[in-house]
This record gives sequence, C-alpha cells and structure tokens, in this order.
Amino acid sequence: MAVPLPPKFKVPQIDMYDGFRDPIDHLENFKAHMTLYGFSGEVAYRAFSLTLKGIAHGWFGTLRPGTINSFEELAKQFLTQFMASRWRHRPAGYLLTINQKEGKSLKAYLTRFNKERLKTDDQDEKISLIALLGGIWPKSLFMTKLARKTPSTLREFMDRVGDYVNAEDILQALLEPRKQEIKHDSKSSNRDINASSSY
Repeated sequence: MAVPLPPKFKVPQIDMYDGFRDPIDHLENFKAHMTLYGFSGEVAYRAFSLTLKGIAHGWFGTLRPGTINSFEELAKQFLTQFMASRWRHRPAGYLLTINQKEGKSLKAYLTRFNKERLKTDDQDEKISLIALLGGIWPKSLFMTKLARKTPSTLREFMDRVGDYVNAEDILQALLEPRKQEIKHDSKSSNRDINASSSY
C-alpha cells in the first residue's frame, strides 16, 4: 500500500511498542490518535510501524510486501503475534494474598497493593477495602487505631492513612542520620577490635 503520509503528519505521542506489553493497549492508543486527527485507514497502515521498536519492529520487517492490504488486517496480524504478551488479569481474590511484611512501611505496602489492584479483573471497592485492611501488619500502630473505628469506604481509609504515612515518612527522615551514625560507630568498633587482635 503506497499511500504517502500527509505533509503535516506527526508520529503519535504514545509509548513505542517493544513486544513485551499489552498489544491491545498499544493498538487502542494508536487508533485513538488516528481517529482524533481524522487520519484514514491507509495512513494508519503506513504510520503504524513508526510506533514499534525492538522485536516488534523486527516482526513488522518480516511481513512480506503485498500480503497485507489494510490496517484492519495489519492490526489482526499484530494482535496474533503479540497476544502472549497481554497482561493476565487476576481475580479480585488475589488481593487477599498481598500483605504488609514485618518491618516494612505502610507506604510501601500501599504502593504495592495499588499496583496489584490495577491488575485485577474486578476492582470492587468493598473487596479492595477488605483485602487492604486484612493485609496490614496486625501489630502495627496504625492497625490499633483502625480497630477502634474501621473505615467503611476506600476514601475514608485513604483519608485516615494519609496522616499516618506522613508521620511515618517524617520519623524515617529523623531516624536516618541516627542509623548512619550507628553504622559508622559499628564499623569503627570492628576496626578497633581487628587492630587490637593483630598484636
């Protein structure tokens, strides 16, 4: 298909596809860009390769000339080739397996939980809240506060956890110099012991 790209055509400002992410996401982003700017299927056909890199670009180079005649055919071939890279969404029950580890910050737990929540099929708020509360380290100070009045919505939980996470960050920042000092003193003591034992 030898349709020239329009003079004012710009490569879509989307992440280039490398073959290792969800191909449906990439294809939908590309199609949305083409639709937004009113480009035809012929232009989309020509421009698609400009959004590929790595093995995905290599795959495009293996397509024999004349075997694909439309963007729809190209899109179908693309999805067939890279469907194995599609994210496997997990059931909402998977969130029950995510726990705050002993000694790990609440902030680190929340970051991990939110990241995993995005990968679940059903993002039901009540299931998410139950899993979130169930994963907090049971002996943590924050859990003691929550036991007095359990939040009934994610929003309420986030409002309450915000102050605690901020306090945790401040405490961490205050303790960091002390930890460095203890580490330094420990190294100095070990050097003194090693020096005295060499006599």
